[in-house]
Amino acid sequence: MNARIAKTEVLELRHPVVTPTGPAAVTYSHRESLIVRLEDGDGLVGWGETYTAPGLAAVARAVGSMLEGKAAADSRGLLDLLWETCVDSMVVSAWSIAIDDLRARQLGVSVAQLYGGSRRKKVRAYASSGGYRKGFEPEEGWLADVKYAKDNGFTACKLRIGRYHPRRELVGLRKVRAAVDPSMDLMVDANGAYSVPLAIEVGRGLEALGFRWFEEPLIRFRAGMSYPGYELLSALDIPIAAGEGLQTRGAFAAFLDRKAADIIQPDVAICGGVGEGLFIAEMAALRGVPCVPHAWGGAILLAATIAFLSLIPESSELVGPASPLLEFDLFENRMRTEISSDSLQAIDGYVTVPVNPGLGIEIDEHALRSLVDLGAR
Repeated sequence: MNARIAKTEVLELRHPVVTPTGPAAVTYSHRESLIVRLEDGDGLVGWGETYTAPGLAAVARAVGSMLEGKAAADSRGLLDLLWETCVDSMVVSAWSIAIDDLRARQLGVSVAQLYGGSRRKKVRAYASSGGYRKGFEPEEGWLADVKYAKDNGFTACKLRIGRYHPRRELVGLRKVRAAVDPSMDLMVDANGAYSVPLAIEVGRGLEALGFRWFEEPLIRFRAGMSYPGYELLSALDIPIAAGEGLQTRGAFAAFLDRKAADIIQPDVAICGGVGEGLFIAEMAALRGVPCVPHAWGGAILLAATIAFLSLIPESSELVGPASPLLEFDLFENRMRTEISSDSLQAIDGYVTVPVNPGLGIEIDEHALRSLVDLGAR
């Protein structure tokens, strides 16, 4: 047997979408993902995924070459090497997910079993809107997203807001809430659209409508910028969810200490992988803060997020209302629907946690490579 890493590869996936769609500040005409691949001397393969950014693939290739000849079983040492030599947490996250996938396959266990086993066999999913559709009024898009969610068995749906003035959007959201069964949870994501005063205005309107949470209401994090979420927490009753862009456990510790959000949202493709995500979730649980991961990628990232969700401790003794949720995006995504034949679908609002070795899914490499951006070859 030769369990050492023999080959590493980085693939940039990109495909156009039928209807350009996006959150408050941008409209996307394509979906993109950065995929990493590890193969050991016996031919076993581990996969990882993260988001794209200029120059990221080159960094990922350079970092991946350092893993060749090393044993995936020595994961702690490999992660120390990655964090010490790479300043980009997304690159570290992608390789961390791939290392977990490979070492779990070598052991014949699931990724969740690497971390002590799943706390739950299925996770509740919420339908996550792609955002504003080109050529459609926001109210049309919101109603269509909620209808799609309901028709496909989801019991919760998140809408994108923040592109238009709050007074207009709150009127539309009021119509949506009135048109939807009260048993369906509705949430919103502003993608950092507002100043503090506008966020308070919108938050009070959402409170009156009974929305479950208000996500990323304030301007995005920048280096050296303090996130003033505590101002919203003191002014509003609706829970504030944030933190998807935080990159390290230290950043999350400071975020939690500042009481910047009621719900934290680590992304395993940004914060360092499944193990780091679990560390962060347990820090939050010590403070009674729920963890609802962010996820906006293909089948590999979705499978890694499900494994992470299966491990997250409950933030309350009341299991159910405060249990962690899976973000399941509604935006066209061939990286999710075409590269794996394994079922990662929500049935009656829940996704079953895979129990097969590794991330629990098998990748169709032909389908995956057909999505490699021609400009990156």
